[in-house]
Amino acid sequence: MRVLCPVVCFVLLAALVGCQQLTRNPFSVDLPPVPTWPAVPAAEPERTTASRASSQPGEPPTTPILRLETGMHTEVIKRLGVDAAQRYLVTGSDDKTVRVWELASGRLLHTLRPPLGAGNEGKIYAVALSPDGSTIAAAGYTGEAWDKTVSIYLFDQASGRLRQRLTGLPETVKHLAYSRDGTFLVATLGRTYGMRVYRSTTGAEVARDTEYGDQSYGADFDPSGRLVTTSWDGFVRLYDRDFRLRVKRKAPGGQRPFAVAFSHDGSRVAVGFADSTRVNVLSGQDLTPLYASDTTGVDNGNLSQVVWSADGKWLYAAGSYQVRGTRLIRRWTAGGQGLATNLPAAQNTIFHLLPLGRGGVVFGAADPAWGVLNASGQLQRLQGPATADFRNVREGFQLTSDGTTVQFGYEVGGKAPARFAVRDRVVTLDPAPDRVLAAPVTTAPGLEIRDWRNSTTPRLNGIPLKLEPSETSFSLAIAPDSQRFLLGTEFSLRLFDRHGAEQWQVIVPGIAWSVNIAGSGQVAAAACGDGTIRWYRLRDGQELLAFFPHKDRKRWVLWTLSGYYDASPGAEELIGWHVNRGRAQEADFFSAEKFRAAFYRPDVITRVLDTLDEAAALRLANTETKQPQKAVALQQWLSPVVQILIPQDSAMVSTSQIPVRVKELTQGRQTPTTTRPPSMPDFPVALVP
Repeated sequence: MRVLCPVVCFVLLAALVGCQQLTRNPFSVDLPPVPTWPAVPAAEPERTTASRASSQPGEPPTTPILRLETGMHTEVIKRLGVDAAQRYLVTGSDDKTVRVWELASGRLLHTLRPPLGAGNEGKIYAVALSPDGSTIAAAGYTGEAWDKTVSIYLFDQASGRLRQRLTGLPETVKHLAYSRDGTFLVATLGRTYGMRVYRSTTGAEVARDTEYGDQSYGADFDPSGRLVTTSWDGFVRLYDRDFRLRVKRKAPGGQRPFAVAFSHDGSRVAVGFADSTRVNVLSGQDLTPLYASDTTGVDNGNLSQVVWSADGKWLYAAGSYQVRGTRLIRRWTAGGQGLATNLPAAQNTIFHLLPLGRGGVVFGAADPAWGVLNASGQLQRLQGPATADFRNVREGFQLTSDGTTVQFGYEVGGKAPARFAVRDRVVTLDPAPDRVLAAPVTTAPGLEIRDWRNSTTPRLNGIPLKLEPSETSFSLAIAPDSQRFLLGTEFSLRLFDRHGAEQWQVIVPGIAWSVNIAGSGQVAAAACGDGTIRWYRLRDGQELLAFFPHKDRKRWVLWTLSGYYDASPGAEELIGWHVNRGRAQEADFFSAEKFRAAFYRPDVITRVLDTLDEAAALRLANTETKQPQKAVALQQWLSPVVQILIPQDSAMVSTSQIPVRVKELTQGRQTPTTTRPPSMPDFPVALVP
């Protein structure tokens, strides 16, 4: 009998004592523009207030971290990677995951989970896939919290294992790219730290250039191995095959060159800009300007992303440029010198383009979404978000006076309105107006708050409010007593008193598109970029509840910070626990439904907004149900994770018995298992030493 090994592994894993199947590693309406990437300042400090996770010095947090898992990214997709044979697509996101897709079908193959921590730690700003499809490089704000330097993670594509870390980088990684033959990997960095080049086989650094005046977001290799980069210092740099700087020249199209791409033969270089709608084409030999592609009519946003078709006949560009809310990919014939066509693509800023065979391209966007345009310019595939889009919900984000009922919209601009009652756990679609619900208050006597919408310089009575450098404000709510106000930004909530003194700040998962304060003045809520609505205790910013309404408008899940939850039928799989296994190993993910007996607590959920304290709600619920007055320790419920050692992955066997050896991986410990657990069914499997 011939049996494919992965099937046997699945049966064995399901049978092992105490083991559970888990996800294992083997983002006419007046649309506000998405902040110019990067949304987070390059030197963003770690904010421990965003998480209760504990950590040891030099190691990631060991406490399990509750996370959304929708089968798709929940925040902006920053970068893509495709192998030379175009079998696989890799996507990296601010949601701190890397996902591997079968490009032809759009099927999700793996979700890779690097170690993560509080605040920005774990956000993925850059990914690359080696030409042979074997290795995934991923980095961003990765490792800084425990190493105090940034790391590039190298994953085995087939198994999802974290094979190696390239450590010691002084700043966040903005872009990664492999050479055409896979020999080298380039990383460009934030601030003025320039670029590094590594040898792929060993991870050894072979070149660096730190003479940059600002951060770098673009790099590309030509077929011969030459390298070109961009920097916000205004320069495009060209290096020879030995990575010696040969030419450094300013491009005329803008002050902040962003993406850069060699043509198929290396004769031309295309450059897009973060601060311009221009697209320049330069000489691939000395970077002298050759021509500018026609951008007539491109009157908003930018065309920061550029890429050539595989044969060099077409030039593509995209970015935040939009028409009636749709982000367009602009394509020129004759290598950028001919006629231009606008091709509809995404609903939010397009952050990356890569060429595909036969003239097509694949794009990644902030929706979050990724898609494929074929050579005819048709949208052949679109993998869209599972999250509601809270952009521009504004007055449509409403609360009752006690905060227990919230109104929102599933679509941008507050369209497709819905209402959710925490006490009743009912989602009402297209609800009738109700006077008990109130929109955010944004004006009050004595509080002249200006420039708070899509601005880095909000002001109170003419005085600037203190934010992080480049932090953008998006939403505002004034408390009923007019003594405090809440500002929602691209990564935090900030409560100020009426004099502009900050009372507290907490990190939020994605842009706080809208905020509101309940009429009681006790509770605030935020509609976040990851598709969640979160409630906070106003006096100190303590998170109380999180609500995720799935875009299908049927499923929803509601949970506390400690993981007690309630969910509609079929929605328990939408959240789970991320468990770090150390800084040098990929993390594990356990779906919440595995712990239903301990954490499915609608009775606790009901009491949280009444008590404004999760621990008090738990005590009341336990008293009423006569349960032990003790919080659940999740670590005690985590199942062992095992790795199949024999037979090897994808091995074919034809014997009546299958010798199997497994290794248990639990809390970072590796314990060989060579005996059959007593309760294992009598499958035709033999565990061998």
